[in-house]
Amino acid sequence: MEIKRCRYFLAVVQDGTVTGAAKQLHVAQPAVSRQLRQLETELGLVLFDRSGPRLRLTSAGRQFVTAAEDLVSRADQIEAAARYMARGGLSRVVVAAAQTTINEVVAPFVATLGPDDPFVSVREVPADRIHTAVSKDADLGLAAGPPHDPTLAWRPLTDVPLRAYAAPTHRWATHGRRSITIAELVTEHLLLLTQEHPTRAVLDQAVAKAGLTYAHVTESSNALMCEALAASGFGVGITTDLPRLGGCPLLIDTVERTTLSLQLHACWTPQHYAARALTAVVDRLAEFAVTYVHDTAWRTGSGHPTAAGTARQVQRTATETQPNRTG
Repeated sequence: MEIKRCRYFLAVVQDGTVTGAAKQLHVAQPAVSRQLRQLETELGLVLFDRSGPRLRLTSAGRQFVTAAEDLVSRADQIEAAARYMARGGLSRVVVAAAQTTINEVVAPFVATLGPDDPFVSVREVPADRIHTAVSKDADLGLAAGPPHDPTLAWRPLTDVPLRAYAAPTHRWATHGRRSITIAELVTEHLLLLTQEHPTRAVLDQAVAKAGLTYAHVTESSNALMCEALAASGFGVGITTDLPRLGGCPLLIDTVERTTLSLQLHACWTPQHYAARALTAVVDRLAEFAVTYVHDTAWRTGSGHPTAAGTARQVQRTATETQPNRTG
């Protein structure tokens, strides 16, 4: 079915005559009559009663009006969106990320946006499939570790520390420890994420590099459960999540005397129809990652700022850094 025929149909409905509709559409009257006949043939319906001086809708025609209006409206929206896209505009951004990244990075960032910014929707994707999601249908991916797909453009965002969570009654907590070594860590009953998580890969590499092995490991596919079980005294949980459940968070020192951390990066397809606009979003996200995500992630105390508080903080920072145009 051609959208044009629905437009002609609605013009006749509005005016009541083929002549008036033709003037409104700036076409010849026979063209309108021909399109109406073809529409009725396509639908297998009689839409107008032509027995009088003015066309009157049949019962089928009255019911078809709503469907035609909806179809034309959707077509107009699609055409407008296509024109916007052709100009490189970006009204919606689909972000692929793991659950922790959505909670700790994407959601706080979205809270700083305004109604004139692109609408951000998220797609929760396992950490090892984010690059694949971007190659297929996501606009932007936020992933951990080094990018391994050479076809994607990428930009480093920030690093976040791995945390060892212990129960408040654990000796590390009661002694006021703020960090522990890899050698101390591996002697504990560890609550670790499963192998596909980048956090686990970073920890495994550090343990192997130190020439150590785990004494006792229990795996979980959910970072928050690792933290919850640790807070309950079932073991020491390792995640990059912020403190939420009352466990004592400690940083992990490597044999090189550095703190164990995970790198985050943004990635996208260079051939994206709105690559320039998407890059502008990444620029803002990178600034947010440096000014908020990094500072928040490296705190070891409990608590998590609200999204509204985040928005106020970032907006206040932006205001304070605006150049003075007075004088």
